[in-house]
Amino acid sequence: MKKRIIVFLSTLLLLVATFLPFATTVKAAPDKSYAIQAILPDNQVNKDESYFDLKVEPNKEQSLKVLIANTGSKSITVTAEVNNAYTADSGVIGYDKYNAKLYKGKNPSLTSLVDGKRKQVVRLATGENKTVEFKVKSPASEFTGIILGGVTTTASVSPTKSKNINIKNQVRYVKGVVLRSKDDGVMPDVSLTSAAPKAVAGSTGIAYTLNNTAPININKVSLNAQITNGSQVTNYKADNLQIAPSSQFNYFIPIKKLGSGTYKAHIVLKNDNGFEKSLNYNITVKQREVDSVNDSAQPKTQSNNKQWIGIIIGIIVLIAIVVWMYLYYSQRNKGDGPKNGRGKFNLKLPKKPTDDSPKSSRSGSTRSSRRKK
Repeated sequence: MKKRIIVFLSTLLLLVATFLPFATTVKAAPDKSYAIQAILPDNQVNKDESYFDLKVEPNKEQSLKVLIANTGSKSITVTAEVNNAYTADSGVIGYDKYNAKLYKGKNPSLTSLVDGKRKQVVRLATGENKTVEFKVKSPASEFTGIILGGVTTTASVSPTKSKNINIKNQVRYVKGVVLRSKDDGVMPDVSLTSAAPKAVAGSTGIAYTLNNTAPININKVSLNAQITNGSQVTNYKADNLQIAPSSQFNYFIPIKKLGSGTYKAHIVLKNDNGFEKSLNYNITVKQREVDSVNDSAQPKTQSNNKQWIGIIIGIIVLIAIVVWMYLYYSQRNKGDGPKNGRGKFNLKLPKKPTDDSPKSSRSGSTRSSRRKK
């Protein structure tokens, strides 16, 4: 009986562990990994930087070389490409979009200056190093500001493995590329051109379209916003934003209980290098837009609830099946089940003594002696 109870409980725990997403400690194997290093040319402006910051001459070819090293115990394939810089909606400068375009760019893009292929695939054996090289031809005339982009490398590295998890991991490294010509100072030119209600990661709010049409980047930007809708006031602050040259992005500001009405935004951008810009924008949000945004903010939560309901129902059904099987086979083994004795009583009767048993011999001899007497 104890053995059956142990088997039953073990089966029950196994079923629950299968259907519930318990946290699992995993260890990533280090068999696939890599590292990169920029090989800086003689026209590097600052030798202490690890990215390319180059002073270029008109109509001259420039080499961008990046050393890629296999630091793992297995062979690896790395993709390297030259991309333009852009501003992500989160307020950081990105280099990972292959088709990123400039917004009203006064200077040519970095990708338009590449002579030859923009993308190269490198296969590295264990412990092997290779250098990828891209040829860039500078503009025909001098230019103000900067041309910004990067050499981006991507590779699939060792997957994260555990009993129930197998996640494919990708590692991306970037070496920025800055091309300069004239030393004339260029000031950023940021404007706010449109806005729209939006839902992001389950939060409702308004996304403001910001543009920087100047060929210069802006780093360590602080944003302070005050948004009013009647008596409702929303204050929002963010730090360490980055804005790429000649770029446009949609910056989301969350608003609790988004409702219809006219939202008046006053946004101030500034950094420690003297850049400061005040922006004002009004947007009228209609009730149908509010309903649409609220609906788009809900599906993820509803989906999670439905998933949990399905898991709980599945567990209950499995527990019921296991309990039924346990009771069924317990009764069957006792002889009360549908086999081996349905409608029969399995009683143990004492065995009849045999003539050859010692007891039979003694009882027989006693009866014989009595007859003689």
